[in-house]
Amino acid sequence: MDTSFLLNIKRLDDYYRNLRFQTGIWSRLLWLDNGKEMIFVSSGTVFDPEHFSQDGWILLFNELFLQDFLQRYPESYNNGLLLEKGLGHSVIPLSESLRKELNDLAGLLSRAIAQGQSELYLQSYADLILLNANNTYAKVVR
Repeated sequence: MDTSFLLNIKRLDDYYRNLRFQTGIWSRLLWLDNGKEMIFVSSGTVFDPEHFSQDGWILLFNELFLQDFLQRYPESYNNGLLLEKGLGHSVIPLSESLRKELNDLAGLLSRAIAQGQSELYLQSYADLILLNANNTYAKVVR
């Protein structure tokens, strides 16, 4: 199964080299390996990732994955990042412990994709990444 149509995770340098992923059909969550913030960019939004040109990760997911995510976690609907979805991009503070957790989850998700794991298996890692980002953002905007 080619899960890259629903979700994918890339190292930022791989993302910049592959024009296939640089389209507005994806929602994107970016963070640097040693950064202090994440950026959520909703689909359909043009985003210049100039200050994200260092080592880091980008989680890409389409609208179908997002709708499935909201069905799995209805408390996330109209909450945090997903409330702001139509506004372009949102900045999320990134603590050291959260950054480490996201880097670990990103590595696990990347390996699972490379191994051809099932969509349900991949979904759990991606869900944890999005839940962390969404919950962190929701705390900031309250």
